[in-house]
Amino acid sequence: MTGGSTRGFSLIELMITLALAAILIMLAVPNYAIWTADAQIRNATESVASGLRFAHGEAIKRNGAVEFILNPATATGGWQVNVVGVGVVQTAAFVEAATRVQFAITPAGATTVTFTGLGTISATNADASAVLTAIAMTHSGTVSNTRPLTVLVGGGRTGIKICDPAVSVTSSPRFCTT
Repeated sequence: MTGGSTRGFSLIELMITLALAAILIMLAVPNYAIWTADAQIRNATESVASGLRFAHGEAIKRNGAVEFILNPATATGGWQVNVVGVGVVQTAAFVEAATRVQFAITPAGATTVTFTGLGTISATNADASAVLTAIAMTHSGTVSNTRPLTVLVGGGRTGIKICDPAVSVTSSPRFCTT
């Protein structure tokens, strides 16, 4: 019999491969957690901004007062758009994609903004509550190094704007002008 080459992996080669795979996975987990937390913040921010833009558009379309109402409860909250005097037009809930997002509202306790038929923000809400001007969103979990985002409502020409509080360059479109 002649000696031929053997095919396959030895036990040592397999163990080294598994050890390297385990090390790579351990290195990737923290970055994946940050990415997931940032995605939840982004999803909540986009949802709120979309709701505000929808309310703004409905007010212009209907040529009447439309209010955006935010429920900032973490994991169970959401928002709704109401035509003043008529009722709910659209609702959204923060489920799965934004369940661990916390909201910091300006002014504190405000949850409503009312758009007029011309698309401007009313100085007072129908229920005489404070007018919502900004919503800052952060992650409520144990993940550090996440990127908070803010939705600004009104503010002259800016309209409804998503901005990043970490941006310090005033000429950047992502700069928060609060």
